Amino acid sequence: MAVKWFVPEPMYENAVRLFEGPNELLVTDVFFSEFAEILRRKVGLGEITEEEALKIYSALSAVPLTVNPAEPLMKAALEIATSMGRPIQVGLNLSLAVQQDCRLITVRRDLYDGLQTTPFSRYLKWIEHVK
Repeated sequence: MAVKWFVPEPMYENAVRLFEGPNELLVTDVFFSEFAEILRRKVGLGEITEEEALKIYSALSAVPLTVNPAEPLMKAALEIATSMGRPIQVGLNLSLAVQQDCRLITVRRDLYDGLQTTPFSRYLKWIEHVK
């Protein structure tokens, strides 16, 4: 979702709305490699240039993020991911949300809908519900 802060694509307006109000943006330290990987894919697909990717990555430093170490969350992340058949990144983000008692805001409708009948539903928020 974070690339949507810089690249106008579906739900861009909703994503930038996260900067309004008293929202604290939490990420794990693996967020930065994932962000760079998304930019690399966009370059490979011809959606942005390498120069644009580098500028976007540099602009990320201006975003007020609270960075949390991933390693202490990894065991819980693995348990969550394997029990729900989801990627480890989903487990990691959910374990951070549980630890911090906050909401994981997602642009993935399949994730949001798929977890509505689980105990993790209270930790999820669909991007279009951000006011």
